[in-house]
Amino acid sequence: MKSGERILCFDFGLKRIGIATGNTLTKTAQSLKTIPAKKGVPNWNMVNALVSEWKPNYLVVGLPFAMDGSEGKSAMAARKFGEKLTLYTGISVQFVDERLTSVAADELLRESSMGRSITRKRQESRDSLAAELILQTHFEEKQKE
Repeated sequence: MKSGERILCFDFGLKRIGIATGNTLTKTAQSLKTIPAKKGVPNWNMVNALVSEWKPNYLVVGLPFAMDGSEGKSAMAARKFGEKLTLYTGISVQFVDERLTSVAADELLRESSMGRSITRKRQESRDSLAAELILQTHFEEKQKE
């Protein structure tokens, strides 16, 4: 029985990095956790621990393109993060357009909190939920190919 490829996905941010996992066979994604970052630099030991635990075949990083499709500072920082991921883990990175995934994650969290304000804990889960949405976008793009 074929098991598909396992993927770890990262929603890069300067303060937090959301992480999700998924499988190419089932084409499902699941948010895992959010790790802190200082000016976009994560604790690489935490990243390596996740890679050791999940043993992904490849990694995905969301690129926050502008609405017109151009790459700004945020997208360049995410690319740099992806390059460092490959350097630190030895695993290839694929980039995915992540426009509006954080907005969609906010909407889902608002719906789940039934009008309550978004707490710090929910805000942290927003980043891993955004990573899950990025990974779902990745699966949808691959299906079109």
